Amino acid sequence: MNRNYLISINQLADFSKATDAKKRTIIRQQKTPNKFRVAYYQLAKARIKKTIERHGDLEPILNGMDDLLSRKPEKVRQINDKVVSLEAMRRFINLKLPDLLCNVPHEVIKKPKIKSIILGGVEIIISPDVIIRLELDGKKYLGAVKIHISKNNVFDNVQSRYISTLLFKYLKEVIAKDDEEVLDSLCLSIDVFGDSIISVPKNLSDTVNDIEIICDEVKTLWNAA
Repeated sequence: MNRNYLISINQLADFSKATDAKKRTIIRQQKTPNKFRVAYYQLAKARIKKTIERHGDLEPILNGMDDLLSRKPEKVRQINDKVVSLEAMRRFINLKLPDLLCNVPHEVIKKPKIKSIILGGVEIIISPDVIIRLELDGKKYLGAVKIHISKNNVFDNVQSRYISTLLFKYLKEVIAKDDEEVLDSLCLSIDVFGDSIISVPKNLSDTVNDIEIICDEVKTLWNAA
């Protein structure tokens, strides 16, 4: 697998709308990742994932909110994490998940070994937050979800479509077996602070072409950075 050019799915979405200076920063971060970088909103994200896995059952989120409310953080970062995480979970409760996700029994596929795909010569790390397999009329189908929690960096519809499209390609190329079909309506980019759940666009091939153009720019800047 070509590891010369590497970018995560969320960073690719960021890159697509970034200024030239920000694009160079993203590339530098991908080339030399900060091993000590703290991941924000982990509890909120974990509880949202659990709710999706459980067909929209809100108990994990409500318990998570109770857990956070009982905490007494002292550091500024921890205080901010608590405030934003609580708001994220409240917002998620108001999002309407697709009926297929909530009303049809599904199996959760646990952490596949391969987490990325190659597109346009760039390795894109997909790492879906949730992958599900369900059965309809005797046929097996796959879907996947990527959750984005950022109050100051909301993804717009175009960025979210890039993410749902890449989820679709990842499931098709990496996860799906011969007797399984990928459901475009269940490849979902969820932006909690954007109040949006975006599935694969009808013009899938056009969106893939757009992502390939972004990948070309990633390679150009990678070699210059």
